[in-house]
Amino acid sequence: MSKKKKKKEKKSRTLSRIVTLVLGLGFAGSTLAIALSSVFSQNSYNATNSAADSGNSESAPSVEEQIQLQASGYEKVLDREPNNITALEGLTQIYLQTGQPEKAIPTLEKLVEYYPEQPEYAGILQVIKQQEASKSDTP
Repeated sequence: MSKKKKKKEKKSRTLSRIVTLVLGLGFAGSTLAIALSSVFSQNSYNATNSAADSGNSESAPSVEEQIQLQASGYEKVLDREPNNITALEGLTQIYLQTGQPEKAIPTLEKLVEYYPEQPEYAGILQVIKQQEASKSDTP
């Protein structure tokens, strides 16, 4: 009976970690959404006022360019340090937040390989693979 209790506690702990990571990703996604909406509203404001401007000022990179710069920055870090947890997590988050789960799978696989003590990575990887498999099954 003690083994059942330990097994149940381990499952509960794993589930708790997965939920915590998913909620963390959700929080990061909502924060990014707020930032993006702020940037978009600022861009529309700038677009309406650009006719009055002479056009000599340099414009800030677009949101897509900023996200691409962030992703390439993480990729450069990973070229130097392939098991850098921050870069792997950041790149995974970018892929998930931009609707590219197929690109997140390889980085999650590396996280699972390099950090087996973090079962939430394996859980998220499994969920994403299931979602991708169900997408390919439906016409």
